[in-house]
Amino acid sequence: MQLIYNGKDITSAVEITKAELIDNAGSKADSLEVCFSDTEGSWSKWEPKKNDTVEIDHEGFRSGVMFVDELEQQRGKYIIRALSIPQEAKTHRTKSWEQVRFLEVAREIAARYGFELQTYSIENYLYNRLDQNDQADFEFLAFRCMLEGYVLKITNRKIVIYDERYMENKEAVKTIYLSDFDGNFKFVNKSTGIYAACRVSNGTIQSEYKVSGIYGPTLNISNIVVTNQAEAERYARNILRHHNKYEQTGKFQIQLDTGLSAGVNIQIAGVGMADGKQFCEQIIHRFTENKTILNLRSPLEGY
Repeated sequence: MQLIYNGKDITSAVEITKAELIDNAGSKADSLEVCFSDTEGSWSKWEPKKNDTVEIDHEGFRSGVMFVDELEQQRGKYIIRALSIPQEAKTHRTKSWEQVRFLEVAREIAARYGFELQTYSIENYLYNRLDQNDQADFEFLAFRCMLEGYVLKITNRKIVIYDERYMENKEAVKTIYLSDFDGNFKFVNKSTGIYAACRVSNGTIQSEYKVSGIYGPTLNISNIVVTNQAEAERYARNILRHHNKYEQTGKFQIQLDTGLSAGVNIQIAGVGMADGKQFCEQIIHRFTENKTILNLRSPLEGY
């Protein structure tokens, strides 16, 4: 395993005791935690700082550039925790746009941080007005993505925006059998927090989206800006999807497999209730333990 710190390979100068990458499908930043044996307090003398860059290379798999977010020293140990977003991305901003398209806003935010923008199956909607009210840029953009049925992922100095339906419809990249599971597993089909319909209203504009076969209350949304009927219809459907997509979830561990990443589909076989295609919501690679943890959810239909 190689450790790249501020662009320099420092592997030979450290003893890594833990390296864990949390790869999220979107909506929240990826993270990296690296622990070092530090019996002589060397790391403090090197004066690592927040917003330094760190990257792991494990047998050809690269974590992508992460930005140091937290530093911790214990007796004989030093810990670096990093995120895929830089420190300046936490700044809250207030701004308004008029007659602006979705991708114009996304490009503006990407350019602010020197990030590349990549999109998959995105409709470039036109908005009469958008308001960012005392929000961090990526928090604001992630919310706009949710309203449109999209997901925002920040990885390796890139902003990636994709349509969830597009990704869920892709073929599974791998079949994982019950015999591949390492230890216990858990699959849940819940009712709490699941809604039969979502109603979006804003003055005279109203739309309700229902899904057949789902039991539960109606989710009423009246605190978002809606300027036309088409927006209300999209938002109702996509807010309902956002809440209901975690109806069926699962978690298990396998031997380290860096070929798996968040946002892909896999096939489960031999378990029972979870057999079939599953979407990888979060992948945790524990390099020093040689383990990969998968947090899954079932793809949605009817949204």
